[in-house]
Amino acid sequence: MKTSFSLIATLLLITLAPNVMLMAQQPAQDTDNEKCAVPTYKGNEVDRKLKILAKPEPEFSIEDRRKHAYEKIILIALFCGSGEVTKIRVKTGLSDSVNAKAIEAARKIRFIPGEKDGKKVSQWLILVYHIQQ
Repeated sequence: MKTSFSLIATLLLITLAPNVMLMAQQPAQDTDNEKCAVPTYKGNEVDRKLKILAKPEPEFSIEDRRKHAYEKIILIALFCGSGEVTKIRVKTGLSDSVNAKAIEAARKIRFIPGEKDGKKVSQWLILVYHIQQ
């Protein structure tokens, strides 16, 4: 019994290992709405930092608020010089549906891009969404 289990585990490992290696080597590809052609700078490199005008709250369901009360979601997003929030990634998340609602809210953020040498630039920011009950 123990030998057959080891044999099955070994066969699975041999079969799956090459596929996992291939997946790990493929770079993440940006979708069309994820691209930002405007140069990116750190906050200390710009002449004028970006200014957030409106940061809508995610529309969590009552169930989400009850289940994840007083927890938080942390996102990293590129505030593109074009005025769009792109390349949003979950740094610390909860369930897929809750994360998706936070990402959706992040896409709706309105801001004035930062500037360097009189030109609009992109900047990475960390976004934190607290779930209140």
